[in-house]
Amino acid sequence: MQVEVKNLTYTYSEKSKDLATRALDNVSLTINEGEFFGIIGQTGSGKTTFVQHLNGLIKITNENSSIQIGQFKLQDKKCDYLGLRAKVGMVFQYPEHQLFAETVFEDVAFALKNFEPNLSEIEVQDRVRSAIEMVGLNYQKVKEKSPFELSGGQKRRVAIAGVIVAKPEVLVLDEPAAGLDPQGKKDFLELLHTLHKEFVKTIIIVSHDMNVISEHCTKVAVFSSGRICAVGTPKQVFSDYELIERLNLDLPTTAKIIKKLSAKGIEIDCDLTVKDFVRAIKDKGERL
Repeated sequence: MQVEVKNLTYTYSEKSKDLATRALDNVSLTINEGEFFGIIGQTGSGKTTFVQHLNGLIKITNENSSIQIGQFKLQDKKCDYLGLRAKVGMVFQYPEHQLFAETVFEDVAFALKNFEPNLSEIEVQDRVRSAIEMVGLNYQKVKEKSPFELSGGQKRRVAIAGVIVAKPEVLVLDEPAAGLDPQGKKDFLELLHTLHKEFVKTIIIVSHDMNVISEHCTKVAVFSSGRICAVGTPKQVFSDYELIERLNLDLPTTAKIIKKLSAKGIEIDCDLTVKDFVRAIKDKGERL
């Protein structure tokens, strides 16, 4: 499912002269199926407002704006938002705060009751088991537990299971690794790649962690003051040092090192992932 956004404009408290705030200003962006897409920008740049439009949490209000995701046209007043939300899963920052049911099973099964109410009990059980195991938890051990008895990392995995149980084709995550220690972050991102290979065709993440963006994303969009000011691969975006500095954004660690080496006359060409950076450094060393 391709995500195609055209001329998206949104103003909070639009009818109030004193409180009206333009959050998005004529934003157009295409995210192709299969991408692991990153969205970056300072707080207040419009990132979260943008992604909340993608499954209708925020509705289109401007008559010139349009969003099409697969067969869903969100500007259409008759858009099937229930069907859309089954296909476009949304995971908020600290998703464990979304937990609410008495047991892990009930929490994960909740989405199926909304999106696929005609499933039999056996089908629901199979889907819930599959989702729980997909996120790396032992189904038999956790299914009857209260989600609030689990560790922080386990809670986050249960919350993710509650989204992927519907088998979305697009998964949108707002600061997915927030609050995790380095190992927890590594494990969580490996889980996202597993989901990407299995059935989630497109992953979109909003993040302030530029190392996560450079290491995992195929493309990046940079937001500033409600507009998109750059789109490209991590290498293309983070090589524009003037842009990054002007927007007061950080560089990934690999880009910082490359910049310092370049200032000394040593040019390193890589895609900014750690693996390719190490490869490029070795190649450079062999040639010197």
